[in-house]
Amino acid sequence: MKKKISFIINQLNKFGYCIIENVLKQEECFDYLESIKKLNKSLNKNKHHNDELKEFGQVIIRDLVLRDPKTFLKLIDKKIINQSLANIFNDKFILDNCMASNSIKKTKNYKALVHIDSHLATSQFDNTSDVVVLFCLDNFTKENGCTKIWPGTHLSGIRIQNQKKKKVKKKFKYVEAKRGSIVFFLGQTWHQIGRNQNALSRWGILCHFKRWWIKPSTDFTKCGPKIFKMLNDNQKELFGFNSISPKFNFKKKNRKLKTLRKIENLSKNYFKVLTY
Repeated sequence: MKKKISFIINQLNKFGYCIIENVLKQEECFDYLESIKKLNKSLNKNKHHNDELKEFGQVIIRDLVLRDPKTFLKLIDKKIINQSLANIFNDKFILDNCMASNSIKKTKNYKALVHIDSHLATSQFDNTSDVVVLFCLDNFTKENGCTKIWPGTHLSGIRIQNQKKKKVKKKFKYVEAKRGSIVFFLGQTWHQIGRNQNALSRWGILCHFKRWWIKPSTDFTKCGPKIFKMLNDNQKELFGFNSISPKFNFKKKNRKLKTLRKIENLSKNYFKVLTY
């Protein structure tokens, strides 16, 4: 495992992304696919569901670990991911989101911007604030819309979506990967969803992680007592339960000094944890 982690860090440091094969078994991929397709079918019947990217050729199902925790929580517990992230951040980190993504065939309205996922366009690897891990549930190919990545752009310091198109001159690479592979890429690496040209399924799960002190796109600490009871200590950390901002005590006219807490010291009571 140490050699593999070292390889991942070196690849990310040099190129801004890394592919590791055979992390998920084929049976796992099919089980995740089955759950995702059930969720997708259910959401399509929900009039309140806003699939804002579908007309542009992308289907997104956000917050998988809340929609179906029994199925998807184990994904964020993978040792290869947690150990790699610990080496990248050299600090505590949290889950920003966990979502399913599929590239569907669209010929007229295809619109995918080259972008970065981080709000901080750093030019230094050690200052990386966000890391995305993509689980490939299908084979990712150029023909079915695999992700395109611009190697080395993680050191550019440029938030590319704010630039004019003529600025994107660097050569990109199609991130083709077999089912069961995972793809790490840094939040500041330029990337873009590929265009599906053959209408074959290209489902993946994107888990976005960031440093513990950055506000996540989903507040997982509002998961409720039922899901809270299902979480192990690592998952509680990833949900941000040990980094809830302390409340001001109006009676005592003070507050706790520390934001980051030891996970083993957390109360087993969901509501007490929230009233830190």
